[in-house]
Amino acid sequence: MGPRRARPDARLARGVVRRRAGGGTHRVTGTPDPHEAAARTPEPATASTGDAPTNASGRRRRWLVNGVKIAFMVAVVVAGALYIAGKWDEVSDAVRSMDPLWLVLAFLSVVVALVLSMLSWIVVWPAFDVRLPVLRGGRVFFVSQLGKYLPGSVWPIAAQAQMAGEVGLAKSSSIVLSLISMLVSIATGLGVGAVLVPFIDPRLLQDYWWLPVVGVAFLVCLTPPVMGFGVRLALRVLRRPDAPFSYGWRVGGSSAVLQAGNWLFAGVQLWLVLIGLGVDPARSFIPSIAAMSLAFALGVLLIPFPAGLGVREFVLTAVLASVTGPAVAVTAAVLSRLLYAIADFAMAGVAVSVGRRDRSRP
Repeated sequence: MGPRRARPDARLARGVVRRRAGGGTHRVTGTPDPHEAAARTPEPATASTGDAPTNASGRRRRWLVNGVKIAFMVAVVVAGALYIAGKWDEVSDAVRSMDPLWLVLAFLSVVVALVLSMLSWIVVWPAFDVRLPVLRGGRVFFVSQLGKYLPGSVWPIAAQAQMAGEVGLAKSSSIVLSLISMLVSIATGLGVGAVLVPFIDPRLLQDYWWLPVVGVAFLVCLTPPVMGFGVRLALRVLRRPDAPFSYGWRVGGSSAVLQAGNWLFAGVQLWLVLIGLGVDPARSFIPSIAAMSLAFALGVLLIPFPAGLGVREFVLTAVLASVTGPAVAVTAAVLSRLLYAIADFAMAGVAVSVGRRDRSRP
C-alpha cells in the first residue's frame, strides 16, 4: 500500500495551516473565512441578571419620587384654590368698590417683591460653590414656595431640597440654604419693622419693646463669623462637614439688601391697597412698610401656621390701627394675602413654562 495521501486540511479555507517540521508547528495566515470571523466577533455586553433587581429598585424609586411630586402639587393646588376662594368671599364687596388701577399696581408690586426675594435666595448659592442661572433658580424657588400653603413651614424646605438636588446642590446644603434664607427674611423683616415703628407711634415701642432687641439679635446672626459657625455646625449635624461653604460680607450683604427691597415693595403693595380703600396716602406709607415687614417675619417664625395664616392679619391690624379702623385694616390684610396667593401661583406657572421652553431649545 502506497503512502497515504494527505487530505487537504479544512482549515486551509480558514487561512491557517499547521505543518510539522521537526516536531514543531507554525502558522501561515491567508484569507480569513468571513463566517468564522463573524463567529469570533464578540457579542455586545448585556446587563447581567444580577443587575435586574437594581434596575427594578431604581424604577420603583423614580415612580415613588414622581408620585410624591404629583401628590405635593395636587395638594398645593387644592389648598391654594380653597384658600383663594375663601378669601374672595371676604373681600369681594371691597374689590368691587375699588378702582381696578390700584389692584393692578398692587399686584405688580407683589411680583417685584417676589422677584427680589428670589434673588436674595439665589445670591447665597455661590457660598456653596454652586452658581445657579436666574431662570432655573426661579423655577426651583417659586415652585417650592407653594409648599407654604400646606400646614407647617417645612414643606418649602423639603421641596427646595428635592428640586435643588436636580440642579447640582446637595440636599443637605439645600436645607441649610433654606434656613439661611429664612434667617435673612426674619432678620431683615424685624430690623426694618423695628426701625420704622417709632415713626408710626413712639408709644408702640412700649408694648413691643422686644422688637429692636430681637431684630438686632437676628441681624448679628447674619454676620459672616456667626453665620459661618452656625452653618458648619448644621452641616456637621447633617453629616456633611466637608461640604463647601464660603460666606462673606458680600454674599450676606447682597442677600440682606435684596430682602429689604422685598419688604419695601411688599409695603408699597399694602399702601396701594389702602389707598384704594380710601386711606390717606401720606399717613399710611411708612405704617404699610413696617406692617408688612413685621407680619411676614413673625409669620415665618410661627412654624405651625401655613404661610403665617392668622399671624399676618393680626400684625397688620395692630400696626395699621393708628391710620385706619379695624374693619379697613382687616380688609386690607385679607386682600393683600389674596394678591400674594395669586402672584405665588402665577409666578410658579410662569417659571415652569419658561423652564420647559428653555430645556426644549436645541
